[in-house]
Amino acid sequence: MRARSPRRRFLRNLSFPTPGRAVLAGFLSACLLFPVAAVGAENADRALHVLNRLTYGPAPGELARVEAMGTQAFIAEQLEPERIEEPAVLAEQLAGLPTESMNTVQLFREFGPSAESGTQTDPEAMRRVFDRAGAAALEAARARLCRAILSKRQLYELMVAFWCEHFNLGNKRGLAHLWAGSFEREAIRPHAMGRFLDLLAATAMHPAMLIARDNWKNVVRRDGSGPPRPQIDPTYAAIVIGHQTLGPHGPQKTEDVKALARIFTGWRVGAARDGSGSGGFAFDPELHDPTDKVFLGKTIKGSGVAEGVAALRILAGHPATATAISRKLIQYFLCDDPPAALVARLAKTFAATDGNIRDVLRTLFSSPEFFSAAYMGNRFKSPLRQAVSAVRAVGALPVDTAALAGALVGLGQPLYAAGGPEGYTTVSSAWIKPAGVAWRIAFAGDVASRRLPVIPRGTPGLGVPALIKTLGPGLSAATRAAAAKAQGEHGVAVLLASPDFMRY
Repeated sequence: MRARSPRRRFLRNLSFPTPGRAVLAGFLSACLLFPVAAVGAENADRALHVLNRLTYGPAPGELARVEAMGTQAFIAEQLEPERIEEPAVLAEQLAGLPTESMNTVQLFREFGPSAESGTQTDPEAMRRVFDRAGAAALEAARARLCRAILSKRQLYELMVAFWCEHFNLGNKRGLAHLWAGSFEREAIRPHAMGRFLDLLAATAMHPAMLIARDNWKNVVRRDGSGPPRPQIDPTYAAIVIGHQTLGPHGPQKTEDVKALARIFTGWRVGAARDGSGSGGFAFDPELHDPTDKVFLGKTIKGSGVAEGVAALRILAGHPATATAISRKLIQYFLCDDPPAALVARLAKTFAATDGNIRDVLRTLFSSPEFFSAAYMGNRFKSPLRQAVSAVRAVGALPVDTAALAGALVGLGQPLYAAGGPEGYTTVSSAWIKPAGVAWRIAFAGDVASRRLPVIPRGTPGLGVPALIKTLGPGLSAATRAAAAKAQGEHGVAVLLASPDFMRY
Protein backbone atom coordinates (compact mmCIF):
# COMPACT_ATOMS: atom_id res chain seq x y z
CA MET A 1 0.00 0.00 0.00
CA ARG A 2 1.36 3.42 -0.92
CA ALA A 3 2.62 5.42 2.07
CA ARG A 4 0.79 8.62 2.87
CA SER A 5 2.66 11.85 2.37
CA PRO A 6 3.64 13.85 5.51
CA ARG A 7 0.98 16.42 4.61
CA ARG A 8 -1.75 13.78 4.46
CA ARG A 9 -0.59 12.16 7.72
CA PHE A 10 -0.66 15.49 9.56
CA LEU A 11 -4.09 16.40 8.25
CA ARG A 12 -5.40 12.99 9.22
CA ASN A 13 -4.12 13.32 12.78
CA LEU A 14 -5.63 16.73 13.50
CA SER A 15 -8.38 16.66 16.09
CA PHE A 16 -11.01 18.66 14.19
CA PRO A 17 -13.32 16.86 11.73
CA THR A 18 -12.55 16.20 8.06
CA PRO A 19 -14.52 19.21 6.72
CA GLY A 20 -12.53 21.44 9.06
CA ARG A 21 -9.28 19.98 7.82
CA ALA A 22 -10.34 20.52 4.25
CA VAL A 23 -11.19 24.15 4.96
CA LEU A 24 -7.78 24.71 6.53
CA ALA A 25 -5.95 22.93 3.76
CA GLY A 26 -7.80 24.96 1.15
CA PHE A 27 -7.17 28.25 2.89
CA LEU A 28 -3.45 27.70 3.43
CA SER A 29 -2.94 26.30 -0.06
CA ALA A 30 -4.64 29.44 -1.42
CA CYS A 31 -2.27 31.51 0.69
CA LEU A 32 0.68 29.85 -1.00
CA LEU A 33 -0.72 30.33 -4.49
CA PHE A 34 -2.49 33.67 -4.53
CA PRO A 35 -1.56 37.00 -2.92
CA VAL A 36 -4.02 38.43 -0.46
CA ALA A 37 -5.41 41.75 -1.67
CA ALA A 38 -3.70 44.73 -0.08
CA VAL A 39 -5.70 46.38 2.64
CA GLY A 40 -6.73 49.98 2.39
CA ALA A 41 -5.54 52.97 4.29
CA GLU A 42 -8.36 53.48 6.75
CA ASN A 43 -7.58 54.02 10.41
CA ALA A 44 -8.11 50.38 11.45
CA ASP A 45 -6.07 49.12 8.51
CA ARG A 46 -3.19 51.48 9.31
CA ALA A 47 -3.31 50.48 12.96
CA LEU A 48 -3.22 46.80 12.01
CA HIS A 49 -0.35 47.42 9.59
CA VAL A 50 1.70 49.09 12.32
CA LEU A 51 0.91 46.31 14.78
CA ASN A 52 1.85 43.66 12.24
CA ARG A 53 5.17 45.27 11.36
CA LEU A 54 6.36 46.73 14.69
CA THR A 55 5.15 43.84 16.86
CA TYR A 56 4.85 40.08 16.65
CA GLY A 57 1.15 40.59 15.98
CA PRO A 58 -1.87 42.07 17.75
CA ALA A 59 -2.90 40.93 21.22
CA PRO A 60 -6.43 41.48 22.57
CA GLY A 61 -7.25 45.18 22.90
CA GLU A 62 -4.15 46.43 21.07
CA LEU A 63 -5.88 47.27 17.81
CA ALA A 64 -8.34 49.57 19.60
CA ARG A 65 -5.50 51.11 21.62
CA VAL A 66 -3.43 51.95 18.53
CA GLU A 67 -6.48 53.35 16.76
CA ALA A 68 -7.20 55.57 19.77
CA MET A 69 -3.64 56.87 20.26
CA GLY A 70 -2.77 57.07 16.56
CA THR A 71 -0.20 55.15 14.59
CA GLN A 72 2.47 57.84 14.84
CA ALA A 73 2.19 57.95 18.62
CA PHE A 74 2.50 54.17 18.78
CA ILE A 75 5.57 54.20 16.55
CA ALA A 76 7.15 56.92 18.72
CA GLU A 77 6.38 54.87 21.82
CA GLN A 78 8.00 51.73 20.40
CA LEU A 79 11.10 53.68 19.36
CA GLU A 80 11.69 54.51 23.05
CA PRO A 81 11.52 51.03 24.62
CA GLU A 82 13.39 52.10 27.75
CA ARG A 83 10.35 54.21 28.69
CA ILE A 84 7.88 51.33 28.38
CA GLU A 85 7.12 49.51 31.62
CA GLU A 86 7.21 45.75 31.31
CA PRO A 87 4.47 43.56 32.84
CA ALA A 88 5.26 41.92 36.16
CA VAL A 89 4.31 38.53 34.75
CA LEU A 90 7.26 38.68 32.34
CA ALA A 91 9.70 39.14 35.19
CA GLU A 92 8.06 36.25 37.01
CA GLN A 93 8.43 33.98 33.99
CA LEU A 94 12.09 34.91 33.49
CA ALA A 95 12.82 34.39 37.19
CA GLY A 96 11.98 30.73 36.68
CA LEU A 97 14.89 30.35 34.25
CA PRO A 98 18.10 30.17 36.33
CA THR A 99 20.57 30.64 33.46
CA GLU A 100 18.97 33.99 32.61
CA SER A 101 20.82 35.53 35.56
CA MET A 102 24.20 34.01 34.64
CA ASN A 103 26.85 35.80 32.61
CA THR A 104 29.26 34.10 30.22
CA VAL A 105 31.87 33.32 32.86
CA GLN A 106 29.30 31.96 35.32
CA LEU A 107 27.77 29.75 32.63
CA PHE A 108 31.19 28.30 31.83
CA ARG A 109 31.92 27.57 35.48
CA GLU A 110 28.51 26.02 36.06
CA PHE A 111 27.97 24.07 32.84
CA GLY A 112 31.23 24.02 30.89
CA PRO A 113 33.97 21.38 30.85
CA SER A 114 36.19 21.19 33.90
CA ALA A 115 39.93 20.63 33.96
CA GLU A 116 39.36 17.27 35.64
CA SER A 117 36.67 16.02 33.24
CA GLY A 118 39.03 14.99 30.48
CA THR A 119 36.49 15.88 27.84
CA GLN A 120 39.03 15.86 25.02
CA THR A 121 39.55 12.11 25.38
CA ASP A 122 36.32 11.01 27.11
CA PRO A 123 33.32 10.87 24.73
CA GLU A 124 30.90 10.37 27.62
CA ALA A 125 32.19 13.45 29.43
CA MET A 126 31.90 15.46 26.21
CA ARG A 127 28.34 14.24 25.74
CA ARG A 128 27.48 15.49 29.24
CA VAL A 129 28.99 18.89 28.42
CA PHE A 130 26.93 19.06 25.21
CA ASP A 131 23.79 18.07 27.11
CA ARG A 132 24.35 20.82 29.67
CA ALA A 133 24.99 23.33 26.88
CA GLY A 134 21.76 22.22 25.20
CA ALA A 135 19.82 22.72 28.43
CA ALA A 136 21.18 26.26 28.77
CA ALA A 137 20.36 27.02 25.12
CA LEU A 138 16.80 25.76 25.65
CA GLU A 139 16.39 28.15 28.58
CA ALA A 140 17.64 30.96 26.34
CA ALA A 141 15.04 30.00 23.72
CA ARG A 142 12.31 29.90 26.38
CA ALA A 143 13.34 33.36 27.58
CA ARG A 144 13.31 34.76 24.03
CA LEU A 145 9.81 33.39 23.47
CA CYS A 146 8.55 34.70 26.82
CA ARG A 147 9.75 38.19 25.91
CA ALA A 148 8.39 37.99 22.37
CA ILE A 149 4.94 37.04 23.66
CA LEU A 150 4.65 39.14 26.82
CA SER A 151 6.90 42.17 26.40
CA LYS A 152 5.35 45.57 25.74
CA ARG A 153 8.62 46.53 24.02
CA GLN A 154 7.67 44.69 20.86
CA LEU A 155 9.80 46.61 18.36
CA TYR A 156 12.81 46.14 20.59
CA GLU A 157 12.17 42.37 20.73
CA LEU A 158 11.91 42.25 16.95
CA MET A 159 15.25 44.06 16.69
CA VAL A 160 16.84 41.60 19.11
CA ALA A 161 15.66 38.77 16.88
CA PHE A 162 16.93 40.63 13.80
CA TRP A 163 20.41 41.13 15.20
CA CYS A 164 20.63 37.59 16.59
CA GLU A 165 20.25 36.35 13.03
CA HIS A 166 22.49 39.04 11.53
CA PHE A 167 25.25 38.09 13.98
CA ASN A 168 24.32 34.43 13.85
CA LEU A 169 26.49 32.02 15.85
CA GLY A 170 25.64 29.03 13.67
CA ASN A 171 24.54 25.63 14.89
CA LYS A 172 27.69 24.37 16.57
CA ARG A 173 27.25 22.60 19.84
CA GLY A 174 29.54 23.04 22.84
CA LEU A 175 30.48 26.43 24.27
CA ALA A 176 28.94 28.47 21.45
CA HIS A 177 25.64 26.70 22.18
CA LEU A 178 26.08 27.15 25.93
CA TRP A 179 26.61 30.89 25.47
CA ALA A 180 23.72 31.55 23.05
CA GLY A 181 21.72 33.22 25.82
CA SER A 182 24.57 35.23 27.32
CA PHE A 183 25.60 36.37 23.83
CA GLU A 184 22.09 37.71 23.31
CA ARG A 185 21.97 39.37 26.75
CA GLU A 186 25.49 40.82 26.75
CA ALA A 187 26.23 41.63 23.10
CA ILE A 188 22.87 42.08 21.37
CA ARG A 189 20.29 43.44 23.83
CA PRO A 190 22.28 46.43 25.16
CA HIS A 191 22.85 47.75 21.62
CA ALA A 192 19.82 46.49 19.64
CA MET A 193 18.60 50.04 19.04
CA GLY A 194 21.83 51.91 19.68
CA ARG A 195 24.96 52.52 17.57
CA PHE A 196 25.87 49.87 15.03
CA LEU A 197 29.57 50.17 15.87
CA ASP A 198 28.90 49.33 19.52
CA LEU A 199 26.85 46.33 18.46
CA LEU A 200 29.53 45.17 16.01
CA ALA A 201 32.29 45.47 18.60
CA ALA A 202 30.30 43.74 21.33
CA THR A 203 29.55 40.76 19.10
CA ALA A 204 33.12 40.57 17.76
CA MET A 205 34.62 40.41 21.27
CA HIS A 206 32.13 38.01 22.78
CA PRO A 207 33.50 34.53 23.55
CA ALA A 208 30.49 32.93 21.85
CA MET A 209 31.43 34.54 18.52
CA LEU A 210 35.13 33.77 18.99
CA ILE A 211 34.29 30.09 19.45
CA ALA A 212 31.46 29.83 16.92
CA ARG A 213 33.39 31.40 14.07
CA ASP A 214 36.82 30.00 15.00
CA ASN A 215 38.59 33.31 15.61
CA TRP A 216 40.08 31.85 18.80
CA LYS A 217 42.22 29.68 16.49
CA ASN A 218 43.46 32.72 14.56
CA VAL A 219 46.99 33.23 15.93
CA VAL A 220 50.63 33.92 15.15
CA ARG A 221 52.80 31.64 17.27
CA ARG A 222 56.37 32.34 18.36
CA ASP A 223 58.73 29.56 19.39
CA GLY A 224 61.72 30.88 21.28
CA SER A 225 63.91 33.05 19.08
CA GLY A 226 62.71 31.52 15.81
CA PRO A 227 60.51 33.29 13.25
CA PRO A 228 56.76 33.62 13.92
CA ARG A 229 54.55 30.80 12.60
CA PRO A 230 51.25 32.22 11.37
CA GLN A 231 48.20 30.03 11.85
CA ILE A 232 45.78 32.45 10.24
CA ASP A 233 42.11 31.45 10.20
CA PRO A 234 40.15 33.92 8.02
CA THR A 235 36.71 32.44 8.81
CA TYR A 236 35.47 35.24 11.04
CA ALA A 237 37.15 37.99 9.02
CA ALA A 238 35.28 36.83 5.91
CA ILE A 239 31.98 36.69 7.79
CA VAL A 240 32.29 40.10 9.42
CA ILE A 241 33.05 41.69 6.04
CA GLY A 242 30.77 39.71 3.74
CA HIS A 243 27.73 39.22 5.97
CA GLN A 244 27.82 41.56 8.96
CA THR A 245 29.01 44.83 7.39
CA LEU A 246 29.89 45.51 3.73
CA GLY A 247 27.82 42.66 2.36
CA PRO A 248 28.68 40.06 -0.30
CA HIS A 249 28.72 42.70 -3.06
CA GLY A 250 30.82 45.25 -1.21
CA PRO A 251 34.13 46.74 -2.32
CA GLN A 252 36.29 44.26 -0.38
CA LYS A 253 39.04 42.23 -1.99
CA THR A 254 40.69 39.00 -0.90
CA GLU A 255 43.60 41.01 0.49
CA ASP A 256 41.20 42.86 2.82
CA VAL A 257 39.93 39.60 4.30
CA LYS A 258 43.50 38.44 4.87
CA ALA A 259 44.46 41.77 6.45
CA LEU A 260 41.46 41.71 8.79
CA ALA A 261 42.26 38.14 9.81
CA ARG A 262 45.77 39.24 10.80
CA ILE A 263 44.31 42.22 12.67
CA PHE A 264 42.14 39.81 14.68
CA THR A 265 45.02 37.51 15.70
CA GLY A 266 45.45 37.07 19.44
CA TRP A 267 41.76 37.56 20.27
CA ARG A 268 41.18 34.83 22.80
CA VAL A 269 38.69 33.30 25.21
CA GLY A 270 39.71 33.44 28.86
CA ALA A 271 41.75 35.72 31.07
CA ALA A 272 44.57 37.85 29.69
CA ARG A 273 48.12 37.19 30.85
CA ASP A 274 48.15 40.50 32.71
CA GLY A 275 44.74 39.89 34.27
CA SER A 276 43.00 42.44 32.03
CA GLY A 277 39.85 41.75 30.04
CA SER A 278 36.37 40.87 31.15
CA GLY A 279 33.42 38.76 30.17
CA GLY A 280 35.61 35.96 28.88
CA PHE A 281 37.38 38.02 26.18
CA ALA A 282 41.14 38.40 26.35
CA PHE A 283 43.85 39.71 24.05
CA ASP A 284 47.17 37.87 23.95
CA PRO A 285 49.93 40.02 22.37
CA GLU A 286 52.17 36.96 22.14
CA LEU A 287 49.75 35.43 19.63
CA HIS A 288 49.17 38.62 17.62
CA ASP A 289 50.72 39.80 14.37
CA PRO A 290 52.21 43.19 15.37
CA THR A 291 52.98 44.44 11.86
CA ASP A 292 51.18 47.31 10.12
CA LYS A 293 48.29 46.30 7.86
CA VAL A 294 46.50 47.90 4.91
CA PHE A 295 42.76 47.37 5.21
CA LEU A 296 40.25 48.76 2.70
CA GLY A 297 42.91 51.17 1.48
CA LYS A 298 43.77 52.48 4.95
CA THR A 299 46.91 51.75 6.94
CA ILE A 300 46.36 50.44 10.45
CA LYS A 301 49.47 50.65 12.60
CA GLY A 302 50.44 47.62 14.64
CA SER A 303 48.98 48.47 18.04
CA GLY A 304 47.53 45.27 19.49
CA VAL A 305 43.85 45.03 20.23
CA ALA A 306 43.38 48.65 19.15
CA GLU A 307 43.90 47.49 15.55
CA GLY A 308 40.66 45.50 15.77
CA VAL A 309 38.79 48.49 17.13
CA ALA A 310 40.12 50.65 14.28
CA ALA A 311 39.12 48.05 11.68
CA LEU A 312 35.62 47.70 13.10
CA ARG A 313 35.26 51.48 13.05
CA ILE A 314 36.22 51.55 9.36
CA LEU A 315 33.69 48.83 8.59
CA ALA A 316 30.86 50.39 10.61
CA GLY A 317 31.37 53.76 8.94
CA HIS A 318 31.69 52.50 5.39
CA PRO A 319 28.96 53.56 2.90
CA ALA A 320 28.57 49.93 1.78
CA THR A 321 27.70 48.96 5.35
CA ALA A 322 25.11 51.74 5.59
CA THR A 323 23.51 50.48 2.38
CA ALA A 324 23.63 46.79 3.32
CA ILE A 325 22.12 47.30 6.79
CA SER A 326 19.47 49.70 5.47
CA ARG A 327 18.42 47.29 2.76
CA LYS A 328 18.17 44.39 5.20
CA LEU A 329 16.07 46.42 7.65
CA ILE A 330 13.65 47.32 4.86
CA GLN A 331 13.40 43.64 3.95
CA TYR A 332 12.67 42.80 7.57
CA PHE A 333 9.99 45.44 8.14
CA LEU A 334 8.51 46.30 4.75
CA CYS A 335 9.16 44.31 1.58
CA ASP A 336 11.42 41.71 0.00
CA ASP A 337 12.59 44.00 -2.81
CA PRO A 338 13.43 47.35 -1.18
CA PRO A 339 12.96 50.48 -3.32
CA ALA A 340 16.35 51.97 -4.17
CA ALA A 341 15.28 55.47 -3.14
CA LEU A 342 14.20 54.28 0.30
CA VAL A 343 17.45 52.37 0.78
CA ALA A 344 19.36 55.54 -0.08
CA ARG A 345 17.40 57.62 2.45
CA LEU A 346 17.99 55.12 5.24
CA ALA A 347 21.68 54.84 4.34
CA LYS A 348 21.95 58.63 4.47
CA THR A 349 20.47 58.62 7.99
CA PHE A 350 22.83 55.78 8.98
CA ALA A 351 25.85 57.80 7.83
CA ALA A 352 24.66 61.08 9.32
CA THR A 353 23.96 59.60 12.77
CA ASP A 354 27.08 57.44 13.13
CA GLY A 355 25.00 54.31 12.57
CA ASN A 356 22.24 55.09 15.06
CA ILE A 357 19.79 52.22 14.57
CA ARG A 358 16.88 54.00 16.23
CA ASP A 359 17.20 56.95 13.83
CA VAL A 360 17.38 54.63 10.82
CA LEU A 361 14.18 52.93 11.95
CA ARG A 362 12.52 56.30 12.48
CA THR A 363 13.36 57.22 8.89
CA LEU A 364 11.84 53.97 7.67
CA PHE A 365 8.62 54.23 9.68
CA SER A 366 8.08 57.88 8.73
CA SER A 367 8.58 57.25 5.02
CA PRO A 368 5.70 57.42 2.52
CA GLU A 369 6.58 53.89 1.43
CA PHE A 370 5.90 52.44 4.87
CA PHE A 371 2.16 53.16 4.63
CA SER A 372 1.86 52.50 0.91
CA ALA A 373 -1.03 50.16 0.13
CA ALA A 374 1.34 48.22 -2.12
CA TYR A 375 3.24 46.98 0.93
CA MET A 376 0.35 46.25 3.30
CA GLY A 377 -0.63 42.68 4.09
CA ASN A 378 1.75 41.22 1.52
CA ARG A 379 4.31 39.44 3.71
CA PHE A 380 4.29 35.79 4.73
CA LYS A 381 5.07 34.92 8.34
CA SER A 382 8.15 33.00 9.31
CA PRO A 383 7.52 30.06 11.67
CA LEU A 384 8.68 32.20 14.60
CA ARG A 385 6.20 34.94 13.75
CA GLN A 386 3.42 32.43 13.23
CA ALA A 387 4.03 30.74 16.58
CA VAL A 388 4.40 33.91 18.64
CA SER A 389 1.56 35.76 16.91
CA ALA A 390 -0.81 32.84 17.54
CA VAL A 391 -0.16 32.87 21.29
CA ARG A 392 -0.36 36.67 21.42
CA ALA A 393 -3.59 36.75 19.43
CA VAL A 394 -5.48 34.62 21.96
CA GLY A 395 -4.08 36.70 24.83
CA ALA A 396 -2.55 33.73 26.57
CA LEU A 397 0.00 33.63 29.36
CA PRO A 398 2.29 30.95 27.93
CA VAL A 399 2.26 27.78 29.99
CA ASP A 400 5.23 25.99 28.44
CA THR A 401 7.53 27.92 26.15
CA ALA A 402 9.75 24.82 25.93
CA ALA A 403 6.93 23.15 24.00
CA LEU A 404 6.70 26.21 21.77
CA ALA A 405 10.45 26.05 21.16
CA GLY A 406 10.04 22.41 20.23
CA ALA A 407 7.22 23.24 17.82
CA LEU A 408 9.56 25.65 16.01
CA VAL A 409 11.80 22.69 15.17
CA GLY A 410 8.98 21.03 13.26
CA LEU A 411 7.96 24.33 11.68
CA GLY A 412 11.48 24.78 10.33
CA GLN A 413 12.93 27.62 12.41
CA PRO A 414 14.43 26.34 15.66
CA LEU A 415 15.98 29.16 17.66
CA TYR A 416 19.79 29.47 17.71
CA ALA A 417 20.13 26.79 15.02
CA ALA A 418 20.56 28.52 11.65
CA GLY A 419 23.70 27.05 10.15
CA GLY A 420 24.96 29.73 7.78
CA PRO A 421 26.59 33.01 8.78
CA GLU A 422 23.59 34.99 7.51
CA GLY A 423 21.14 33.34 9.94
CA TYR A 424 17.50 32.86 9.03
CA THR A 425 16.43 34.93 6.05
CA THR A 426 14.66 38.28 6.24
CA VAL A 427 13.06 37.59 2.84
CA SER A 428 9.41 36.86 3.55
CA SER A 429 8.70 34.91 0.38
CA ALA A 430 11.43 32.40 1.24
CA TRP A 431 9.11 30.99 3.92
CA ILE A 432 6.40 30.09 1.41
CA LYS A 433 7.14 26.38 1.27
CA PRO A 434 4.39 23.97 0.19
CA ALA A 435 6.18 21.20 2.09
CA GLY A 436 5.57 23.15 5.31
CA VAL A 437 1.80 23.43 4.87
CA ALA A 438 1.08 20.35 6.98
CA TRP A 439 3.28 21.56 9.83
CA ARG A 440 1.62 24.98 9.87
CA ILE A 441 -1.89 23.53 9.82
CA ALA A 442 -1.00 21.02 12.52
CA PHE A 443 0.44 23.77 14.70
CA ALA A 444 -2.75 25.84 14.42
CA GLY A 445 -4.85 22.81 15.36
CA ASP A 446 -2.57 21.88 18.26
CA VAL A 447 -2.70 25.41 19.68
CA ALA A 448 -6.48 25.68 19.37
CA SER A 449 -7.10 22.23 20.88
CA ARG A 450 -4.42 22.75 23.58
CA ARG A 451 -2.65 19.56 22.57
CA LEU A 452 0.40 21.79 22.47
CA PRO A 453 0.75 22.80 26.14
CA VAL A 454 1.14 26.51 25.47
CA ILE A 455 -2.24 28.06 26.20
CA PRO A 456 -4.03 27.41 29.51
CA ARG A 457 -7.68 26.47 29.59
CA GLY A 458 -9.98 29.36 30.37
CA THR A 459 -7.95 31.84 28.30
CA PRO A 460 -10.49 34.64 27.65
CA GLY A 461 -9.48 35.28 24.04
CA LEU A 462 -9.63 31.65 22.96
CA GLY A 463 -12.91 31.86 21.08
CA VAL A 464 -13.94 32.77 17.55
CA PRO A 465 -15.65 36.13 18.32
CA ALA A 466 -12.82 37.34 20.58
CA LEU A 467 -10.13 36.27 18.10
CA ILE A 468 -11.93 37.93 15.18
CA LYS A 469 -12.08 41.17 17.19
CA THR A 470 -8.36 40.95 17.99
CA LEU A 471 -7.28 40.33 14.39
CA GLY A 472 -9.61 43.00 13.01
CA PRO A 473 -9.63 44.02 9.35
CA GLY A 474 -6.90 41.55 8.47
CA LEU A 475 -9.54 38.81 8.21
CA SER A 476 -11.56 38.43 5.03
CA ALA A 477 -15.29 37.81 5.03
CA ALA A 478 -14.69 34.28 3.77
CA THR A 479 -12.35 33.49 6.65
CA ARG A 480 -14.76 34.90 9.23
CA ALA A 481 -17.62 32.87 7.76
CA ALA A 482 -15.57 29.66 7.72
CA ALA A 483 -14.50 30.16 11.35
CA ALA A 484 -18.06 30.91 12.46
CA LYS A 485 -19.30 27.79 10.71
CA ALA A 486 -16.64 25.58 12.30
CA GLN A 487 -17.22 27.12 15.78
CA GLY A 488 -15.32 26.56 19.02
CA GLU A 489 -11.74 25.36 18.93
CA HIS A 490 -12.21 24.24 15.32
CA GLY A 491 -13.14 27.79 14.38
CA VAL A 492 -10.08 29.11 16.22
CA ALA A 493 -7.94 26.63 14.28
CA VAL A 494 -9.47 27.87 11.02
CA LEU A 495 -8.51 31.45 11.92
CA LEU A 496 -4.97 30.58 13.03
CA ALA A 497 -4.29 28.53 9.89
CA SER A 498 -5.99 30.86 7.43
CA PRO A 499 -4.08 32.70 4.68
CA ASP A 500 -5.17 35.97 6.30
CA PHE A 501 -3.39 35.06 9.54
CA MET A 502 -0.29 33.75 7.74
CA ARG A 503 0.16 37.11 6.01
CA TYR A 504 0.90 40.39 7.70
